[in-house]
Amino acid sequence: MSKLPRIIFYLFGLLFFFVPLAMWVHTSEVFEFNKIVIVYFLTTFILATWIIRNIFERKIIFRRTILDIPLLIFLVSQLLSTIFSVDIPTSIFGYYSRFNGGFLSLASYSVLYWAYVSNIKKEESKKLLIVLVSASLITSVMAILEHFKIFLTCGLVGSVFINCWQQDVQTRVFSTFGQPNWLAAWIAAVSPVSWFFATQEGIKNRKFWIWTAIAVIFYTTLLFTRSRSGIAGFAFAFIVFWVYYFYTERAKLLIPLKKILLTGVLFLAPTLIFGTPWTPRIDEIISHKIASLNESVQGPALETGGTESGAIRKIVWQGAIQVFLHYPILGSGVETFAYSYYLYRPAAHNLVSEWDFIYNKAHNEYLNFMATTGTVGILAYLTLIGFSIYQM
Repeated sequence: MSKLPRIIFYLFGLLFFFVPLAMWVHTSEVFEFNKIVIVYFLTTFILATWIIRNIFERKIIFRRTILDIPLLIFLVSQLLSTIFSVDIPTSIFGYYSRFNGGFLSLASYSVLYWAYVSNIKKEESKKLLIVLVSASLITSVMAILEHFKIFLTCGLVGSVFINCWQQDVQTRVFSTFGQPNWLAAWIAAVSPVSWFFATQEGIKNRKFWIWTAIAVIFYTTLLFTRSRSGIAGFAFAFIVFWVYYFYTERAKLLIPLKKILLTGVLFLAPTLIFGTPWTPRIDEIISHKIASLNESVQGPALETGGTESGAIRKIVWQGAIQVFLHYPILGSGVETFAYSYYLYRPAAHNLVSEWDFIYNKAHNEYLNFMATTGTVGILAYLTLIGFSIYQM
């Protein structure tokens, strides 16, 4: 009985480490499908162990949190949208190519949340965050190597790591995530954890420099994704984190100020060396050969040479609004955008380079929730976000 909490801790450790790294080239969807299979597998074991612990200890082990009711409201909204979906199997399991985002996955994430807060202690959380950063560091190093034509995700053929991807992975890396924007979103979310651990150490401490180096590696990876939304999200997180850190440590003044300035300078270096989607590299500035943003590569290989991705997304967003207007209460169903969008697709979509592409997402999370889960779903989602921000 005494070992059960420890087993749950180790299962979460496996979850935090293997999900970011999971991929298998022998499945039709190489990345997300394999990640969600691991999530389902470990969720089952975590839930079973938690139930057994309840039985052995003869009490309900459940820690109440401020997110319980908002999370339940959100799940009910997704369940209702699933019941009245235009395609119930898709709403349960998620869109067929990835099996993520459906009600089953949302229920799994909720179970993981409640299992975590009910069984994991504060010190164990710090250890799990280190595991999470470690897995993210591995995938970041693989991404940086991809940029320099060393493709560890494809494997070794003879003595050479060949490139097996059709996409221009060197220009926009995706490592073990399969899509540059997904990798960017992950890095933007995990980076503040490395900043947190850095702030816990003195500047002269070796651990401070290790955590800062990890943060710089994460940021360099983000630059190599060339994800405009990812970099924008990262910038917002950076400002919020360091302003809050300075505010809480303002009594010491020089200590937080030195850390903020040092981190800023270290982040400035890769920005100048490698550039961003909006700014040139330092060698371009020196040589006076600055390419215009229209001439430089701004998207994956499928986008370059065609209609600019931002213009296409505006059309998709218009279609998403039309779907919402036709299914205003519960939407067309969880994860059914690929079906409902083509009932109301704007005619302008026929005039872009991606006229024959299948769009299974609205490419805007809020519009996607509006289209697929309606007013009930988007309000429940915003409520959950609001309570999460309040908790933080």
